[in-house]
Amino acid sequence: MVNLTPVRGNTVARTKKILMSNAAWAWEFLRRNTDYRLDFTREYWDGPDIEHLDTGTRLIIGKRRYQRAREWGLLFFADPDRSALETEVFWKPSAFPATLRVKLGDPQMENVHGQRNFDHVADSVILSELSCRRILFDSINQSRHIVLNAPRYWYQLYCDTPHPFDDEAVIRFRIDGAKHSEQRMKTARQLLELHRSAGGKLSQIGTRKNAQKLQEAIIALDVNKADGSYRDIARYLVGNKQTDLEWDSGNCRLKDRARRALAMGKTYRNGDYLTLLG
Repeated sequence: MVNLTPVRGNTVARTKKILMSNAAWAWEFLRRNTDYRLDFTREYWDGPDIEHLDTGTRLIIGKRRYQRAREWGLLFFADPDRSALETEVFWKPSAFPATLRVKLGDPQMENVHGQRNFDHVADSVILSELSCRRILFDSINQSRHIVLNAPRYWYQLYCDTPHPFDDEAVIRFRIDGAKHSEQRMKTARQLLELHRSAGGKLSQIGTRKNAQKLQEAIIALDVNKADGSYRDIARYLVGNKQTDLEWDSGNCRLKDRARRALAMGKTYRNGDYLTLLG
């Protein structure tokens, strides 16, 4: 049986059951794309700078427009040897319709304004107080992009107005664009749920495709990368015993399942990963 080691940090193919957001699944396929990995190798040396804020938030500061990365649907190149929770993955807002446009305000200024308007910052969503993994990316055009993610969810926000330098900021939602407004409103609702849960279990994680089929497609890609056969793929999908019972029995069900998994994996890896973001 093949040894699955082609992608460092891969947990998908070694886990019986996994639940991830669409944005994380899209990254799992992209990071297995050979051309993407070559582009990353060529350009990673000139990537953005990274700072660590006192609140635990990571701040990524762009030094230029990463045009080649944008052609892959990203704002800058992320390390393909790492999962989405180990590196910094920022999808372009145009490629990720659920990205929510926000305004980031200074809490002190907001508090003064709120007192005049019978509003209270204490009731607001404060970026630095959200109990999750927080990453900020400041682009060269002064816009700020935010990723809030965990194994079960992925929210992406962006702000194109003046904002505080750090993450001590009040988040004000701005729902715009009729075409994807429903997806963005869902992001806002779930972000409020994250705020209210204080890091507890969320009842929603966003829309998902068929997670089992996506997981099988990833497994098939990794087995194929390690020079495994369709039979090897089946072994990773259902185990040695069931594979040995069915493979030579004339029953084509398991063979077809392995073929479909690899075909799906190649399709998503080679470009259709972006459809998972829609």
